[in-house]
Amino acid sequence: MVEIMLIMSILLNIFLVWYTRSTLNNLLHLSENLGLLYEVVNDFSLHLTEVYELERFYGDPTLTRLLEHSNDLRAELERFEDIFLLSEAPQVDEGGDDNDSEET
Repeated sequence: MVEIMLIMSILLNIFLVWYTRSTLNNLLHLSENLGLLYEVVNDFSLHLTEVYELERFYGDPTLTRLLEHSNDLRAELERFEDIFLLSEAPQVDEGGDDNDSEET
């Protein structure tokens, strides 16, 4: 009876480890894709801003509304920035210590 419970426990633990790894891989994949989506929307918004600022198109109501819409979309995606950051490595400051410049 104890042997059966031990085998069941081992099998359950193996399943749970596999399931956890699978779920984390899916979350990482989703995070990377959302990060790429944010970058594409941000690039589109910047490009649209550049076009809107051209003398030929400045003040066009259609472009004005499109620019507002792209900014709203970018702001909405920024709400999910915590998810994007799951797949990014932490940035390390390689500038060195700033204490050297404060010597007296």
